[in-house]
Order: sequence, then structure tokens, then C-alpha cells
Amino acid sequence: MSNITYKETFKVRASEIDFEQKATLPAICNLLQEVAGNHARELEFDITDLQKNELTWVLHRLTVEIDRFPKWRETITIKTWPSSGDGLRAHRDFLILDRNQEVIGKSLSYWLILNIKNRRPVRIPKEIMQMAPNDTQHVLPVTEVDFPEIESPKYKHKYEVRKTDLDLNKHVNNVHYVDWALATLPEETNVRKVDISFLGEAVLGDTVGAQFQEYKNDTDYTFYHQLRRPSDNNILAQAVSG
Repeated sequence: MSNITYKETFKVRASEIDFEQKATLPAICNLLQEVAGNHARELEFDITDLQKNELTWVLHRLTVEIDRFPKWRETITIKTWPSSGDGLRAHRDFLILDRNQEVIGKSLSYWLILNIKNRRPVRIPKEIMQMAPNDTQHVLPVTEVDFPEIESPKYKHKYEVRKTDLDLNKHVNNVHYVDWALATLPEETNVRKVDISFLGEAVLGDTVGAQFQEYKNDTDYTFYHQLRRPSDNNILAQAVSG
């Protein structure tokens, strides 16, 4: 593992749990985002550092696998480290540990740097890529994802983008997409894995439609999700979960 591993400890709060008193998957995604940002700040390449050069970080894809959801008031530790990349995408890994340092969850994230003016990706600066050795360990395999088609898409929910849904880039925070996608599923559904790709930006005043279809293949994933902007039918995010 890289020698630039970073960790933070959290106690699960009431605002982060479901009716079973366990942390929700969106709540865990929020913690992953928090830790990633704090580590990037310590390494002096967080979003505020990039904005000085009219650049910004955006999350391109997030894969999360949870073995056990922590309970209300339980203390967990999240470890993270930058883990190389491919020139346009920088990878970052996460381990979620309980108080006994047992792994209860894993995550791999893929990040892009965008030019703020033209909203196009730029190559990751060498000084950032060199922080993670080429042989850096990954907790989940780096893959390319091929999402299946929704044969009869129907919107289960529609969301009007509010000011409180926006992040530092003034578009919908990625965790809201996770939340909105999973909210379409039946109440009894117990999702422990999500693999989501972020493909477009929704801004204040937009409407986002969330839809899903049950889909079975050779993996453990059983649901396919799309989040679209009905005004132009553009896909903003798509995911598989199970």
C-alpha cells in the first residue's frame, strides 16, 4: 500500500441511519467524499487548490461494496490513498474499518480534472499522478463498465434541483444521485453494492428523473438505474446495484 495513506474516524450519527438504525449507503458515500477532500487538501491538490488555475475535481465513477453497515453511534475508521490512474482519470481507494480494525466495506473511485470554463477534462498533472506509485494496491479491480439498456424506462421519481443539492462546482452533488437512484427501489430491498458513473451535470432549476429496472447477469448486481434530465433526455448518471 502507498505510504501516503490517510485516515479519519467517525461516529455514526442519527442523521446518517435508516429505520434499522444502520448507516445508509448514501451516508457512507458522503463520508468517503469528506475523507477524499480532506486528504487532497493535506496533499495540496484539493478542489480549492485547483480552482486557482480554473480547474476542478469531479467524480467520474464510484464503486462501493459494503459487507456490514455500521450501526448508530458505532465508531468507524475510513482509510484512503491515491492509487495511480490512466492520465485522464485518477484513482482513489478506500477501506472502511470497524473499531476492531476489521474491514466492513471497500470503495474505488475514479476522478477527472475539468477545465472550469469549457467543462472539458484535462490530463492529470504529473505531480499528482506521481504521488501514487504504479504498483499501488487497489481494494477493488479497476474495470470498464458496460451498463445494460432499460427496455421500458419509466420515471419512478422526479426531483427538482434545489440550492441545497449543489456542491462547490455548483452542480448536483454526486451523493444525491446515489440517494435518488436507490430511493426508487422497493422498501424491502437491501442494497450492499453500487457502481455508479456520472455522465452529466444538473444545475439549479433542472428536473432529474430517476428510473430503474431489475436486471440479472453473471454478477451480484440486480438493478440498473438511470438518472435523466427529462427536458433533453440526457443521461446524467447510471448505475448498477444489488
